[in-house]
Amino acid sequence: MQRTVAAVLAMMFAGTAAAQQQAAAPWPARAQAGTVDVGAEALVWWLRDSPAPVPLVTNRIVGLPDTQTYLGGQDLSTGATAGLRLTAGYALSDRSSIEGNFFFLPSRSTSRSVSSSGASGSTNLIVPYLDANTDSENGTEISYAPIYSGTAQEELSISLLGAEVNGAWALSAAAPWTVDVLGGFRYLRLKEDYTFTTSSPYIPPYPPGVWETNDKFSTTNNFYGLQAGLRARYDQGAFFGSGVVKVALGAMVQDVDISGSLVTDDFTTNGSTQTFQGGYFALPTNIGSRSRTAFSVVPEIGFNVGYRFTPTASLFLGYSFLYASNVVRPGNQIDRTINTTQSTAYTETPTVRLQGPARPSSSFNESNFWAQGINVGLAVRF
Repeated sequence: MQRTVAAVLAMMFAGTAAAQQQAAAPWPARAQAGTVDVGAEALVWWLRDSPAPVPLVTNRIVGLPDTQTYLGGQDLSTGATAGLRLTAGYALSDRSSIEGNFFFLPSRSTSRSVSSSGASGSTNLIVPYLDANTDSENGTEISYAPIYSGTAQEELSISLLGAEVNGAWALSAAAPWTVDVLGGFRYLRLKEDYTFTTSSPYIPPYPPGVWETNDKFSTTNNFYGLQAGLRARYDQGAFFGSGVVKVALGAMVQDVDISGSLVTDDFTTNGSTQTFQGGYFALPTNIGSRSRTAFSVVPEIGFNVGYRFTPTASLFLGYSFLYASNVVRPGNQIDRTINTTQSTAYTETPTVRLQGPARPSSSFNESNFWAQGINVGLAVRF
């Protein structure tokens, strides 16, 4: 009996030691041909704040003493955004492979609002602008005590996704250091919507009314480019660390879409509403969709540290930084030089006709963009 127990214990000890030794064995950069690597990562990324330099709502005309800006005039942040990245690779030989990944950060929004009751003594809310016909600062009220109240809101939504396919060649495949050269194709899409809405209903004793504006500036940036990079990995038993640097060069397709409207019942006798083209910053002279292509550079760096808890599976934690040049962002597309003759929202008349400069205008005002954050993932080889 004692001999049997001793034999069983010896077998268990030997099996455990063998498993530990196998788990601690270096994971080669290139497995045998036909080997597949797959991975999934949870992302928590921060995106560069979206610029919104134009003041949208103030208490006075811009430039006067004690002017306060309530909406617009500062960058907007959507904070941390959770996303997902999926990776896959196939070994063509012990030194070469083809790899791909896809990541997605779903749409995330942020908003700010301001309101005034319109009661006597309340603050009048003003949409400030530069008058195209007089070249001077001016403004139009969205609340006016004691006749009508006013509310206004700015909202930004943003989403980001990307994909890439690369070939990899092992310059060095011997543990503990492995070094790969990468080359392939990258796609990136940044989509943003920036919306400015107002409402100015009458207050008692006046009958209620409808006066609502909507200005929407949307941008989409699609990048298509070729990229090259270098990746290194170091194994120490079951632990490992890796780093990658990639640079893509290619075309950034920039799309800008502007729309605006006024909904009101001021000009009807039966209480029905009418819709007029143009809000306050989106007017007939800049409303529409436009597209162009610009050269862009998209570099990325990433670092991971991890632990292999079985011979074929590992957990890892990392950091990524992604940059893109020459993108269009919605707040930068607002032109605050306004020719009010084309807008019912300004003239308060149902029939309008442009007289004078065709402003606001639409142009592709470029900036840059970055995203950075942490990732936690699981990788499996089979």
